[in-house]
Amino acid sequence: MNPVEQSPARRDRIRQILVDVAVGAATSLLVTALTAAARLVF
Repeated sequence: MNPVEQSPARRDRIRQILVDVAVGAATSLLVTALTAAARLVF
């Protein structure tokens, strides 16, 4: 197995992890904002 062939797969894996973390953080912020807004309204 050539290390050059394995590098793009590893890079895609790291990118996928970073995207998952970013989506999780954005979702958490959105839920927090909606919860705060709901407390102000109700």
